[in-house]
Amino acid sequence: YFNDQNPEDFTSQDVTVTFQVDMNVIATEENVYVAGTFNDWNMSNIEMFDENEDEIFIVDAFSTDKTVEICHRYPNVKIVQHEYKSSGAQRSWGMPQVSHDWVLIIDSDERCNRQLKIEIEKILSEEKIKVDGYWVSIKTKFFGKLQHHDRALGHSGMRLVRKKTYKNYVLKSVHSKLVVVNASRIKNKNAFLVHEPIRGFSSHFKKMVRYAEWSAQEMYENGIRAKCYHFVFRPLFKFIVHYFFKLGFLDGMRGLILCQITAISVFMKYYKLYFLSRKLFKK
Repeated sequence: YFNDQNPEDFTSQDVTVTFQVDMNVIATEENVYVAGTFNDWNMSNIEMFDENEDEIFIVDAFSTDKTVEICHRYPNVKIVQHEYKSSGAQRSWGMPQVSHDWVLIIDSDERCNRQLKIEIEKILSEEKIKVDGYWVSIKTKFFGKLQHHDRALGHSGMRLVRKKTYKNYVLKSVHSKLVVVNASRIKNKNAFLVHEPIRGFSSHFKKMVRYAEWSAQEMYENGIRAKCYHFVFRPLFKFIVHYFFKLGFLDGMRGLILCQITAISVFMKYYKLYFLSRKLFKK
């Protein structure tokens, strides 16, 4: 692949797709998207567009379903296991182990659409890439429909990056951040990752509880304690901002539900913090 130190050797740049497996997703042939996540955007068509060069690298948190078994069926899929502490910790641990200089980071509940694939191929075909990372648009899919408004329903992430940027992660229990100063953005509005976090009521509620516990624990360790206004105003403010000011209402009933879920998540976080603050919760 392309070596920055010797541009004359340029032919094409390869990309490693890192794929973080959600340990709460039951792995079936359709849930483990493997190569289909990046290449053909079709769950039933597990086929590499460049099977000789590209790599799918999966970081699995010791799942007990069929994830490992399914991934081992594909020669270009490399799966490693690492105890889960946070999404950022998983990524920063796995990225140094990939084969190529460029990495596309995808979570287990995300898929890459065809236009994004085309944009990435254009970037990697450039003789000299002057940046170390690209912001990629992410749109939430809810009940089979993409949501087009509000950051709660769609946002951007630093997802196409050079391998060396793994050192730049700011680790948090929830929503770790990858800081890349020398970065650009994939500007094609039709190129994005499809994020489908809600696959069922029970599984999503469990995920909300898990995230609330992680966030509350981090706040507690940082000296934050639950107050009355946290329960009254924080969830309400969250809903108003996302639903009205960030135009969540333009996505109809789905936008209303998702913005309300966002507000409920805030309440749950402080509810858990209240337990910790009052010493009512014991591990």
